[in-house]
Amino acid sequence: MTLVSYNERVFMSRSKLKKEIGLLTLVSIGVGGIIGSGIFILPANMAALAGPGLLLAILISGVITTFLALAYAELGAAFPITGGPFSLPRLALGDIGGFIIGWGYFLYLFIGTAALIEIFIVYLGFYVPGLSAGATLTPLGIIIALGSLWLFTFMNLFGVKWGGLYSIITTIGKILPLLLFAVIGFAAIDGHNFTPFLPFGLTGVTLASTLFFWSYTGFEAIVVPSEEVKDPAKTIPRAILLTMLITMATYLLVATAFLGMIDWQGLGINFMNWSAIGELGSPLAQVTLSSTTLKIGWLASLIAIGAIIATGGSSGTWVLIQGRIPFAMAKESLFWSKLNAVNRYGVPARSLIFTSLLTSITIIAIPHFVSVSLIASMTALVPYAAAVLAVPILRKTKRETPRPFKLPFYRLFTLMGFVFATWLIYWASWPWTLVGALLIFLGFPAFLLVRRVHLELKRNVWIACYLLGIIIISMIGDQHFELNNFTPYSPLGLLKMPYDLVVLTLFSIMIYSWAYRLNNRG
Repeated sequence: MTLVSYNERVFMSRSKLKKEIGLLTLVSIGVGGIIGSGIFILPANMAALAGPGLLLAILISGVITTFLALAYAELGAAFPITGGPFSLPRLALGDIGGFIIGWGYFLYLFIGTAALIEIFIVYLGFYVPGLSAGATLTPLGIIIALGSLWLFTFMNLFGVKWGGLYSIITTIGKILPLLLFAVIGFAAIDGHNFTPFLPFGLTGVTLASTLFFWSYTGFEAIVVPSEEVKDPAKTIPRAILLTMLITMATYLLVATAFLGMIDWQGLGINFMNWSAIGELGSPLAQVTLSSTTLKIGWLASLIAIGAIIATGGSSGTWVLIQGRIPFAMAKESLFWSKLNAVNRYGVPARSLIFTSLLTSITIIAIPHFVSVSLIASMTALVPYAAAVLAVPILRKTKRETPRPFKLPFYRLFTLMGFVFATWLIYWASWPWTLVGALLIFLGFPAFLLVRRVHLELKRNVWIACYLLGIIIISMIGDQHFELNNFTPYSPLGLLKMPYDLVVLTLFSIMIYSWAYRLNNRG
């Protein structure tokens, strides 16, 4: 399709839609889309890595996510097309580049669905014992998780949608308990729990930052309805900034209350044994229940119910969403053609069943929430990094396209975003950097199943080099960046902190510059 016909289609599409979404609605979409399962369990897992330094990790993850999100603000306002994380990089990188990035986002979706369902089962275990040991599902928990997945899939096959009213109920159901937890928890804060602030040093903070990045994913939902936003040049960037500020504030309040409420004796844990805190299956509920100061068991029950509502509602929604990406790619002849079909209810049934099978395999193979969330974060970060890179490329190749919002100092801004995303990928730790990179690598042979001509490999060879470079740096990097290693190999420790970050930064700048030169001619 030529550039002219593309722009004509975009603006014809714009003219048919009413601009009815204001700032408040867009912020609600953003906050509701981001705040989900992670905050109900990750503070405990992060505390095991960073102690009270988890507060700094939450802030670092939020700042990095804001850099990535603002890149989507420019792209979404300028190119309001469906399939954002797949379609927008495709404009900049061509079909195979768009496919690989879309493949990565597809991996993120079905692996992320597995993580959501796993945490749903973990909190369900608050009322049904024996479903999990900490954040790891037991065999019974795996069976219940698979049953839940296919129940959600079956309902979606018949066009069942989690409508507006249900979305409002589930949003209130997860936000209200969190706010109550924070407000009431501040009345029982023990200042001794915050010292020393960095018991595991900055390495623990960086590990926790990547782990918590999972809780910030979903910000791209803000730019999905770009065509229908009132005054998008101002509304979209303001909505993104407000969304990130509200989300970070909520997370920091909840995490601070969680840390301050820890009653070591009430939990039966030795003072400052942060590793044991990481073993809590329902941390917010358990610290509330064990608090000898508060003695309000009803709040623990409310937290558990809120987590079940949040993760159950999100799981059903994600099952529907994950089936849409391969369906959308198949419509563009960039995925297996058999998935480009809908049933009589207007649902891409084959695509739904296909993705749910992959989610089932993930749950069975990796029934540990932390490991699954790290893989999901890794596979999400590569598409996010590609979106940041797409900004300068499209500024050059589609310069005549109106841009309601422009990133200031976009070259510096996007370069920093690309570097930060690379840091987070590395912090995901060995062997999950290897697993995530290999999964995305599979996109190359997968593309050959749908096309063997006009591959445009030259302009996208940087993707393979980028993934390979991250694997190598992770292998020779700091030995602290090793988490739940199931392989016989460990990082060699040749690059200690902060030298590993220096190498990653230089590597990121090289890849960014190279990818831009390969693609800035369209």
